[in-house]
Amino acid sequence: MEDLLFEYKRTLKQTKKWYKQLETDEAALSAEELKDKKIIRTIITDLEYVTEWLEKGRQPGIRRAIDRRDAYQRMLIKDPRIIETYSQAMMFEPSGNITEEDRIRIREALALLTDREKEMLLLHKAECFSYERIAALLNVKKSTVQTTIKRALLKIQKQQEEKKQSPA
Repeated sequence: MEDLLFEYKRTLKQTKKWYKQLETDEAALSAEELKDKKIIRTIITDLEYVTEWLEKGRQPGIRRAIDRRDAYQRMLIKDPRIIETYSQAMMFEPSGNITEEDRIRIREALALLTDREKEMLLLHKAECFSYERIAALLNVKKSTVQTTIKRALLKIQKQQEEKKQSPA
């Protein structure tokens, strides 16, 4: 597939060179050269279309493609072992540093977050995944992962500040 994409890109580059040769004043071009220029422009358009299709893996120009429509509805947890591992880690005290109060605070903080925020935050903080790896796992952009994790951390920070201000 990569060989095919390479060939299309190489052909596109050559075709653009031919088109530039015909980019002189149109009044100076013969009728045959004008026809050639139009055909070459069509070829360039087709090559760009195919190249984009091969690079993205879907039809170019479609904004609401089926793989994009359900972006916020699909199940984000790809591997149930991730959540299972995290829930077991909360119950297990490896060094005895986690108190019951800490467990309660963690559960309260996670309860504030949406499933999407929770999953990305757990993958980043508990599993130590990079933003790039999380983006690849969840099929989203790196900037989406960064924004979502930042939003989740701000929610948790805001909750903790509110708790400090109102003693109960």
